[in-house]
Amino acid sequence: MSGTEAIARRVASAETLQSVVTTMKTLASVRIGQYRRSMVAARAADETLELALRAALLLYPELVPSGSPEPGTLALAVFGSDRGLCGAFNERVSREATALVAADSMSADSVERPVVLAVGRRAHGRLRARGVQVDAVVPVPGNLESIDVAVTRVLDQIDAWRDEARFERLVLVYARPISGTEYTPDAVQLLPFDVAWLRSLRDRPWPSRRLPMPVLDPDRLLRGIVRQYLAQALVRAFAASLASENVARLVAMEAAERNVDERLANLRTAYRAARQNAITEELLDIQSAYAASTQER
Repeated sequence: MSGTEAIARRVASAETLQSVVTTMKTLASVRIGQYRRSMVAARAADETLELALRAALLLYPELVPSGSPEPGTLALAVFGSDRGLCGAFNERVSREATALVAADSMSADSVERPVVLAVGRRAHGRLRARGVQVDAVVPVPGNLESIDVAVTRVLDQIDAWRDEARFERLVLVYARPISGTEYTPDAVQLLPFDVAWLRSLRDRPWPSRRLPMPVLDPDRLLRGIVRQYLAQALVRAFAASLASENVARLVAMEAAERNVDERLANLRTAYRAARQNAITEELLDIQSAYAASTQER
């Protein structure tokens, strides 16, 4: 029965793996819903920030630049994962970031290499494997409650680079979900603001007859709005990236579930065959012993 016992142990291991895969698949589905709801809430906050910026531009039209800013040095924040079992998630995001770095290095306006912040150890490893130098690494938040802490860490690093005048352009590279089973890498430029967008906000009619009143000097007001805008954009990026990571994990777990089911079906078939062979051998042994005892008598 040693062969049957060996197959039985393999069946038990496959059943345990099947249970783990099912649990991870369920957790990924739940987290996708949580992070999608946070993305909806972030969009509502965006409307408030946009209204604040419109008020500032209405009070101080001179805040809108007269011409397009120079391209300047690039800073990238690349959002990946700290956990595995999410398929090609980190590979696809790092590929998008690498393409941006390559395009920037080939630009005639490029004078310095981009500064890069990696969110997640696995994104860091992928970027380094692709030859991209990473200047800072921030851990990925494990849940919704810790996103604020992660946003603060990224903002602190961005502020430090701005104080050192290490960049003029800031681009976020992260994945965003496009369905329950698909996601796509995206690159969003945060700084400098698009001049055409600022002008459209400035020229848009104020939604009520009660006009905003100035409460701060223009520079301080603009700095506060820009910082809130960056923080809100980072919240959106974290929520979209975490939702996409769990979409990738869900797809990977569904593929693993199919493989485990197929493996389990083969093992159970092999177990039944081995058990039937063992029973047949025992019956033949009994029959042979009976025949031998009959001949002796």
